[in-house]
Amino acid sequence: MNKVKVIALFGKAGSGKDTILRALVKVDPDKFNEIVSCTTRPPREGEQEGVNYHFLTIDQFTEKVLNCDMLEATEFNDWHYGTALSSLSKDKINVGVFNPQGIRCLMEDKLVDLTAYYVQTSDKERLIRQLNREENPDIKEIIRRFSTDEQDFEDLEDIDYQVIKNQDAGDSLRAVDLITGQFC
Repeated sequence: MNKVKVIALFGKAGSGKDTILRALVKVDPDKFNEIVSCTTRPPREGEQEGVNYHFLTIDQFTEKVLNCDMLEATEFNDWHYGTALSSLSKDKINVGVFNPQGIRCLMEDKLVDLTAYYVQTSDKERLIRQLNREENPDIKEIIRRFSTDEQDFEDLEDIDYQVIKNQDAGDSLRAVDLITGQFC
């Protein structure tokens, strides 16, 4: 059976994962498929159903997991996230944003050909991005995500990944060049 190719971008909140994902798919939409993940968290300001995420109730999410309709499912920052099998393309390279637990699930799946990239930026830049993401940012939520990320990203020794430094727009473009160069 052919493996499904997956490029997994992961990193702390505000590191620029989504920016790199969108730029990568835009560069070559015939080659790259954007994975739209499922989540039980409420939409943030400006997020759209089916574009940023599939926003599900906990019952809908649980049903997908129990019906084996998910490639992977994890809990992160008190919300559930997962990849519905229907979001994958067998003919393209699938690109998605994952958390460390999601990466570990993908690593165990024998039907996935996985390449993982850890997107990193300074804490200052991450904070600025998160503050600028919404007109009225929830400061307490940003602080909570910062604290949770410190714990969730402290031990990544079991994950095989390449690091992408992403301080500015130029770095995002270089990341897209790096990834497309590895898959052409």
